[in-house]
Amino acid sequence: MKISIITPTYNSEKTIEKTILSVISQPHDFDVEYIVIDGGSTDKTCKIIKKYSDYIDKFISEPDKGAYDAMNKGINIASGDIIGIINSDDWYNYGAVQIIEQEFVANPDVDVFYSSIDNYYQGEYIARFFPGNLDKLPIRFTLNHPSCFIKKSAYELAGLYNTRYAIAADYDFILRLYLLNFKFHCINTSLAAYSLQGMSSSTTWTRAKLIYESWLISQQTNTCLYNYHQEQLQAYIAWVANELFALPARFFLKPPNARKLKIFVNKFTKKPVANK
Repeated sequence: MKISIITPTYNSEKTIEKTILSVISQPHDFDVEYIVIDGGSTDKTCKIIKKYSDYIDKFISEPDKGAYDAMNKGINIASGDIIGIINSDDWYNYGAVQIIEQEFVANPDVDVFYSSIDNYYQGEYIARFFPGNLDKLPIRFTLNHPSCFIKKSAYELAGLYNTRYAIAADYDFILRLYLLNFKFHCINTSLAAYSLQGMSSSTTWTRAKLIYESWLISQQTNTCLYNYHQEQLQAYIAWVANELFALPARFFLKPPNARKLKIFVNKFTKKPVANK
């Protein structure tokens, strides 16, 4: 068995080293192939990557059409049985690869392994985001893509990431796997983590685009195996309302305080305000 890990990156000089170290420091029993796909960075990203060239099996740096295009390039050259994709501003928790090895051996018929993901802000642990129910995938993305490890054969059968979607192509791909009845398995231990960067990484326009792309993707289910139109409509109206409610907090509060406000509000509404 071989595990391929792919990191797509572009102008990530502030975060790429942490990502690389989280991969190359993983203890493992099987072969691990590490692939880094850079989009033609103009900062010091490539210089940092080259520091670790002895630990990186394949490195490409050339202009691309965005992160999902980079992921597709990595998948096409990956030789592993199972593939993990960790972005250049995320990182794997220590021991993640060994957990995947053990789970793969114990569950050889599973196509997608996934887990919760840890949130940090300025090095401080904030919260853990838990995956939602799989049966809600036709409505909204309920998994954490950085925590997913997917069989290469699943990509070969279902296709790659649709670069039509700039933000939500991971949702589109996971939904396709779900609708095609690939087998999913949730792991109890968080495999990955990411840092909350506030409004610099989550602008109002970005979040609006995320909602729009997610809505378009969810509409696939109306022509496939399900008819979720009423539930979809309600869910997206609620999502927009939650985003509008959370907008002032995103501008004026740091993530730890925004998280406290969210918990406080949830006590009264008994509904989740927003997970991201």
